[in-house]
Amino acid sequence: MPQAEKKLSEKWLWYTSRTPRGVPLDPRAYPSAVFDREVIPWPDWACKAPDGGVHIDARIGAIDVHLAKAPSSRDEISWTRGFQVRLVSSEWLAQIEDLIDGRNVARGQVFVDGRALTDWATIHEAHATRLFSDDERSKVCPICGDLYAVLYGKTFFVDPAVQGRRLIVTSNGIFVREDEAIRRRLRTPAGAYKPSLVGLRRGGPTAQ
Repeated sequence: MPQAEKKLSEKWLWYTSRTPRGVPLDPRAYPSAVFDREVIPWPDWACKAPDGGVHIDARIGAIDVHLAKAPSSRDEISWTRGFQVRLVSSEWLAQIEDLIDGRNVARGQVFVDGRALTDWATIHEAHATRLFSDDERSKVCPICGDLYAVLYGKTFFVDPAVQGRRLIVTSNGIFVREDEAIRRRLRTPAGAYKPSLVGLRRGGPTAQ
């Protein structure tokens, strides 16, 4: 493959939580299931692949979550301990709210003890594109189409459909196009790693 086809074009700033342990789901709010000998909450937006892997159903857009407790007040970005739903404070999300179009990325509600937390929201993308890396190993769930890729080394997008996208949300984090982040002076949310740049690589690996 010509090296020119590997060129990275268009870049996004990658925001992801550095919190080592996510916020647990409320087991009282969901049916339960046994996974790896452990009883876990089983929301209606979950999917279990034939090989046993559990994940968010890729066909789902907006996700409402019921948490056992509120996210830490020190953070502005976090994730659920079950299924890794992305949690974002409403204050930080307000900076990019206009980029959520509902067709690709959707916002959901967060509940604790049945009460909505107005200062937090979920952000999720149905059939989200995935990050790849030079490791090039990936698999697709035959039930919902969720794509999982092993990341090792330099990361990048390969799906040309992301061209022109100002906001991308994957299981790995939130991606804001570099020029948009600069234009609106987007600050890094509390509790997040310093954002790194991710580009679109033409002619990159595809799922097996």
